[in-house]
Amino acid sequence: MKAFKLSEIAEYVGGVLKGEDFYISRLNALLLAGEEDLTFIDSKKRLSEANQSKAKAFLAPLGFSEYLPEKSVIEVKDVRVALAKASSLFREEMAKPSGELQFTHIEPSAKIHKEAIIYPFVYIGKEVKIEKGVIVFPFCFIGDFCEIGEGTILFPHVVLYPGTILGRNCILHSGVILGADGFGYAQEVKDEGFKNLKIYHFGRVRIGDEVEIGANSTIDRATFGETVVGPGTKIDNLVQIGHNVRIGKECILVSHTAIGGSALVEDYVMLAGQVGVSPGSVIRKGAKVAAKSGVHGEIPPGEEVAGIPAIKASLWRRAVVIFEKLPEIYKEIKKLLQK
Repeated sequence: MKAFKLSEIAEYVGGVLKGEDFYISRLNALLLAGEEDLTFIDSKKRLSEANQSKAKAFLAPLGFSEYLPEKSVIEVKDVRVALAKASSLFREEMAKPSGELQFTHIEPSAKIHKEAIIYPFVYIGKEVKIEKGVIVFPFCFIGDFCEIGEGTILFPHVVLYPGTILGRNCILHSGVILGADGFGYAQEVKDEGFKNLKIYHFGRVRIGDEVEIGANSTIDRATFGETVVGPGTKIDNLVQIGHNVRIGKECILVSHTAIGGSALVEDYVMLAGQVGVSPGSVIRKGAKVAAKSGVHGEIPPGEEVAGIPAIKASLWRRAVVIFEKLPEIYKEIKKLLQK
């Protein structure tokens, strides 16, 4: 079990330790924390719970040590950021498989670093390149000409269609599929309607460094060229990204979001749950889109939008209030018209 002194943790997260220095072996939630755990508090509303907690060590905002006189407190500017950094110290190490690689197929032309870990029941195709520290769990499929950067992890049942490129230190959770054909069809007119003709795809998917993709999310290959996800972007479970989409760096895409083909999502964009982005739309740098919104056209840089179609969030909130009152307003208008 890992153990760190509070002073070591404070230095790592960029905080200041107030109180006794001792070893911590785990990170835990406030109501679950024990005496050897480090927990956190970011609001004065929870001070009573914190003082009654068994935990002796806290991450807390600047100045909070005076409210927790019997605790050791690491004061930080941003508790959530400090929590993220501290969590990396206590993360679980991946176990290495023991025994032979039974039922694993590796094409002779594949190049696999000696310090990569490949579990049984994995298929690795022709000319695949797998770098140092990569971990591939059982039942993964890695198609021909794929490249997987150093330190990347593929959890069970990940599928990489041929030509997919993954950067360094990516995490792909179970069921992720990269490189399937996009949803592209041409309608040939017939006497009784039309026939759907498949447009075959010739591109690939490229994923930047430190991208995390949640379970059962899918990213389609480009019709021509590349579908791209920039470095540091985090994608939740059950997200669909269409062909030729380009997503910038450090974006957040929450569950059930769907992005239509050839859309552009610039750096630092945040899309909340169930956002729909129509094909060819543009979301500029730093924009935020509220849950269940529908984006069509272009969202300016830094804009916060909501609704279907998405409009300025401030305007949408006012419109929602009016919408609730529409039946009453209609009655009043009807009375006025009858006079």
